[in-house]
Amino acid sequence: MSGSADSLHRILNVAVVQSGGCSPDRATAVAGLLDLFEQAAAPGVDVVVFPELATTPYFGGSTDDAFTDWAQTIPGPDTDAFAAAARRLGTGVIFGLYERAADGTLYNSAVVIDAQGALVPGTSFRGDTVPAYRKASIPMNQVGDVAINEKRFFEPGEGTVVFEAFGTRIACLICYDRTFPEHWLAARAAGAEVVVALVSSLGTREALFTAELQVRALESQVWIVAPNRGGPETLAGVTTSYFGLSCVVAPDGVVVAAAPAHTNPVLLHAGLDLAEVERVRAAFPLSRDRRPQLFHYLAEQADLLHATNH
Repeated sequence: MSGSADSLHRILNVAVVQSGGCSPDRATAVAGLLDLFEQAAAPGVDVVVFPELATTPYFGGSTDDAFTDWAQTIPGPDTDAFAAAARRLGTGVIFGLYERAADGTLYNSAVVIDAQGALVPGTSFRGDTVPAYRKASIPMNQVGDVAINEKRFFEPGEGTVVFEAFGTRIACLICYDRTFPEHWLAARAAGAEVVVALVSSLGTREALFTAELQVRALESQVWIVAPNRGGPETLAGVTTSYFGLSCVVAPDGVVVAAAPAHTNPVLLHAGLDLAEVERVRAAFPLSRDRRPQLFHYLAEQADLLHATNH
């Protein structure tokens, strides 16, 4: 990361990978992602970010329970492969994967690996140390002509997790999570300066994808880094086109980098001036004018979301 943690000019250099067309063969899929990691990890890049469930095709629209065999532990083969690449490249990485927890519970998760190849633990809203962020809002709905039922494959996570990494505080959200303002407010309340929203999105939500993230950035006053799956992907004989539009959005809602629609692979690079977070908050002091009771109520919705999703 450019600058020290104490300096007034802290720059987090990120690379966003809009991957897609993922092979159902795990070795082939991971090899392709590691090649993209190497391409994205240009000199000076602090962290490379990949979409939701990056190491597998997206299977949330399937009814085949055999896909549960794709779940891996953390640490496990996928995290080991990315950790080795991170050490070699001297660049951190954040990516989504299908997790099988120690107790056998299946989650849609995001992991953070630092430039030394170490898994970065997160801190939950309750103060617990956790190995990953686990998607909290699990969809079961119709998106165009695709019936999504992630409840078949994933249990909901406990909610907000913040990772101290790359000289800043990063919260992760995963795809459908982005729909709910309380997740963003909880991340803000937990001290996040950057929210990485890992996405595999398709269908009718394309029209509002970027605008929705701009609003979320402005109302939570954080940097948003949003890698989405892009382009056609075939699973079990069915081809779906993911809309891409991966982007980086500043705390004032301005889009500073954006990828084209329905295309892969695409690499974006952006420098996030972390001092901009405080500048925006000082110029537009939303916290001063929020109703504190409502703010804290929304920030503590992890328990309610967890109970509802069960």
